[in-house]
Amino acid sequence: MEKTTLQQGLNEVARKRVHRMIDNNQPLFRQTMQRLMQEAGTANDYLASIGAANRTQAAPDVIFLEDGNKLIMNMAGRKYGLHRNAVGQLAEKVAVPAKYLRELSEGAAWQRKLAAEILNQHSSWTKRSRLLVRTVDDQVRGVLSDSYRRLNSVELVTAFLSAATAQGGVPCDALMTDTKIYVETIMPEPICIPTQRNGTVAIYMGARFSTSDYGDGAVEMRTFLLNGVCLNGMVRESVMKQIHLGARLSESQMLSDRTYRLDTATMVSAIGDYTRNLYDPNNLRQKSLEIQAASEAEVDFEAELKKLVKGGLLQKTEGEGVQKLLMANNPDDGLSGGATLWKLTQAITACARELAPARSRELQEISGELMARAL
Repeated sequence: MEKTTLQQGLNEVARKRVHRMIDNNQPLFRQTMQRLMQEAGTANDYLASIGAANRTQAAPDVIFLEDGNKLIMNMAGRKYGLHRNAVGQLAEKVAVPAKYLRELSEGAAWQRKLAAEILNQHSSWTKRSRLLVRTVDDQVRGVLSDSYRRLNSVELVTAFLSAATAQGGVPCDALMTDTKIYVETIMPEPICIPTQRNGTVAIYMGARFSTSDYGDGAVEMRTFLLNGVCLNGMVRESVMKQIHLGARLSESQMLSDRTYRLDTATMVSAIGDYTRNLYDPNNLRQKSLEIQAASEAEVDFEAELKKLVKGGLLQKTEGEGVQKLLMANNPDDGLSGGATLWKLTQAITACARELAPARSRELQEISGELMARAL
């Protein structure tokens, strides 16, 4: 009886902590949605002709130059700055090493001039004939294939949130970078999972939806797990991953919104179906079994961390941070009990809490991928 009362007390502490986090994150969630809608209203698409096949035209569609203190794309009579995401995509499109071109574009004046010259020459002789250029205000955010399928991210995110809330989920966090958006929802009450070697875990089940209008990732949905005691977040396998590729765009397609609307409507329908499946009771039970299996799997922490650092999944400082958390073995970080796969994943997600938001989400995905070994 005493053990049951203690567990109930811990569950209540976890519930209050999670609900406080949800309430505290609501302003951030609203700001993220506002930014998404605002940028959608100022974004534009252009089809730019490039390559050897178009060298006979009077003037190229795009010209690159160094203008004051940055690399510029001159397009449609207007100058645009280049986001580093776009620089990397340009490099890939015209067969230039991306790391080298980014270093030039962010370097001294002579380096930026060299970057402009490289892009002008390569874009003039490449076998590619067209690019889809996506801008926001006076900045190029993405340089994509002319087979890139345009989708309305506002409608996609709204569809995800509508389907999640219909299942009882609530928005718990969100992040929008210049090139990508993440939205997370969870069920507001925990599932208490007894494990063999790491005690009883209070897990909040949820889903993470992410997409990019600028080629920085696919339309993707993953199972999201939140440890109620420490707020460690973990992202499991992708249940939906749709690349933005379709048929080659024609000028008429670019000028018409019909294909845009149809492709978006198809994706909205798929998002609703996948979201309902994520919150299905059978899926929740499966996740509970996976957590129990991870708690039964013994691991060598030192060897595992060396592999993760050597493989480039964790930076050296991150690996050291995870090691310190494991040594501290603080239950407030979700760490207790034996040396198991579950404990290792919790140490990685505990480390993620201290990182920049985008990198934090990457570590949550790494942690979730490790869980697959328990199956």
